[in-house]
Amino acid sequence: MKYLLLAYTSANTWTEEDVSAEEVQRICDFYAQFEKELTESGEWVGSEGLADPSHTRTVRKVGGAPVATDGPYVEAKETLVSFSIVDVASYDRAVEIAARVVDFTGETIEVRPVMQVDFGGDD
Repeated sequence: MKYLLLAYTSANTWTEEDVSAEEVQRICDFYAQFEKELTESGEWVGSEGLADPSHTRTVRKVGGAPVATDGPYVEAKETLVSFSIVDVASYDRAVEIAARVVDFTGETIEVRPVMQVDFGGDD
């Protein structure tokens, strides 16, 4: 079953003033090794980092029409910084994988099952 791992961090963690180039490299090295291991085990589906929330647009229905506004939809002390999808045998395994990242980075990881719903597409 597939699980979505949503990584959150402090809203100002990734600014240049707060994180040294060496720390960024250390984290990148960890993720490279981590993804390699999960790829070799057949559990890795994919992952992407997300841009700073200042580049976010939120689209919501206002007065019956979609309207795009700047920024995330809520003020938050934490921000979503990346997501990964793993395909593993159990929820416990997905949590175990998330725990490795949390242990290394200190980030908060939300683990959410991906619904296996067929929306009736013809592909």
